[in-house]
Amino acid sequence: MKISSVLQAYLSQHEEIVKKEEGILEAQLFLVIEKYADQVAYMLQTYHIREKVSRVTVVPDSIVFKSLDFMVLKLQYVLEEFSACSAIDTLHLEKMTVTVGIDEKARELELKGEYWPERDSE
Repeated sequence: MKISSVLQAYLSQHEEIVKKEEGILEAQLFLVIEKYADQVAYMLQTYHIREKVSRVTVVPDSIVFKSLDFMVLKLQYVLEEFSACSAIDTLHLEKMTVTVGIDEKARELELKGEYWPERDSE
């Protein structure tokens, strides 16, 4: 019984530490994506050739930690399209699931967007 209660206390304490670390990482991730939103928008731009991508943010409560150096999250962004013929601007709110890997040695984040297979021209 005594070992069991010690083990439970240890596991509980370990879970608290991991949750704190995840909370710190989550806050840092929000700040980094906010700071480098233009670069993230360029990545997203490759998915939307005809529109302009802007206002990239992390969807609150969308971060799922697979480990402390690998997570999945949702990005929200605006697609802007201008029709010269109609002189109309249209804005669409979009979301994309992105995986994020942390390379501590290089001090870099690696973001990978969704896989969209190329369509053949019909």
